Amino acid sequence: MQHKGYAVAIIIFLLLAWHTWNNEKELNENKLYTSNTVTQTKANQTNIIQASTHQNIEQTLLLVAKDYRNKVDVNKDRKINCIDAAVLFYQYYPVKTEVCIMLNKNDSTDMFHLFNCVLIDGVWRAIEPQAYTDVNWQRLGIYYMRDIWGSRYDSNLNRDVTDNYLRFVR
Repeated sequence: MQHKGYAVAIIIFLLLAWHTWNNEKELNENKLYTSNTVTQTKANQTNIIQASTHQNIEQTLLLVAKDYRNKVDVNKDRKINCIDAAVLFYQYYPVKTEVCIMLNKNDSTDMFHLFNCVLIDGVWRAIEPQAYTDVNWQRLGIYYMRDIWGSRYDSNLNRDVTDNYLRFVR
């Protein structure tokens, strides 16, 4: 009779253990699903932000290229150059907190150029605002300073000069 009591107790214990194990397994699967969903959602949001930032850049470059071809002289110096392109890029870029006008002066490479920087994924990236005035660069989607200027461009020499050129923004 005592053996039957132990057998019943063992069966009850095994049933409780199985029930607890099954619930824990279910909870872990739910956690994993929720965690993956949150991770995927964050990744998708990041991809959307990246896509919209690059889309903003490309649309702005197209507007700058159009004005550049139409010889829009923002500072009225009778020259159509990097000043006009950088100011126009700043003017057209839709998120002003994520764009600035930069100057790079490098005597050793004869670089004296105005361009823009855009905040992409928390990092300021140098953009050549004249990029899409060249059909080849536009076709290839090339617009980063380093890709266009190569070793002539030294990012350590960048200076933010946005405030100096705001008076030309319309």
